[in-house]
Amino acid sequence: MNVKKLCPLCGSDKLEYISTKETIWGDMGKKFITENKHVKCMDCGSEGDFFGKNEETTEKALSKLNEIYVNEVLDFFNEKNISFAGIERAVGLPQRTLTKWKNGNTTPTAAGIALLKYLKTFPWLIEVAEHKFDFDISQKIFLGVAFNTFINSMQFMSDGAKPDGYSEKALNVSARIYTEKLQFMGPNYIFNISYGH
Repeated sequence: MNVKKLCPLCGSDKLEYISTKETIWGDMGKKFITENKHVKCMDCGSEGDFFGKNEETTEKALSKLNEIYVNEVLDFFNEKNISFAGIERAVGLPQRTLTKWKNGNTTPTAAGIALLKYLKTFPWLIEVAEHKFDFDISQKIFLGVAFNTFINSMQFMSDGAKPDGYSEKALNVSARIYTEKLQFMGPNYIFNISYGH
């Protein structure tokens, strides 16, 4: 039986359906474009999502974004040679669960998705977990990653050129770090702090 839809304000059946495209933004810059339908009553002029369909559409879009995101994160782990077994040892997320998510056999929980987001954003947390979350070791790992990021983001002046806005002091510090980087780290620079073991 097909129930006739009526305006919830005036009871009229003179309804016009208006489709609009809406971009649903997920985490990490992911987006999904959905088609929403708004209803306009031709008698009283009221307008909106009278029948709750857009909420359902948004939920489906967010679910799809999570599927895409989970697959990208799991591919990222694969590219970085981070094994599912290593993730299980480090944070207790079972390897078989990750495999089921990867194959689309089960849907990840909100907590599982959040954990994957943290591990993708901060992959060094796996190393922290492998060291049983020891505070001192965790700090050294964090500082090592921060130092690497800082050094690799600097523009070093190997040819002696002076960019606009750099003071002599900044240039001297930059040149000294550049020289030390080349001298002690070599071309394949990896910052490594001894954990004191």
